[in-house]
Amino acid sequence: MRDYSDDINTAVRTLGNIALEEARRVCPVRTGRLKHSISLRALTDRARNAESVTIYTNVPYAANVEFGGLHRRPKPFLETGLEKARQSAALIFTLALKGDK
Repeated sequence: MRDYSDDINTAVRTLGNIALEEARRVCPVRTGRLKHSISLRALTDRARNAESVTIYTNVPYAANVEFGGLHRRPKPFLETGLEKARQSAALIFTLALKGDK
């Protein structure tokens, strides 16, 4: 029986990068600080050979941009990145799991 762990982990990383690039692409820019702070962190659970990714920013006002705030409409850049990755997930996983090794 084939072990698909590496293929699945590759697909997870690919989807994380799709979300990251889309979030950066649609992020509103005034100074560029928020856009350049959007980062990806990959975590590996070695016991289960499972990888996960987190897209995040450490800029204090990011939540006000994402969700809106006092006199500010929401401009969801992280959610938009997540949605782009979600739309790509079926294709990415199909390609990653296809073929013989």
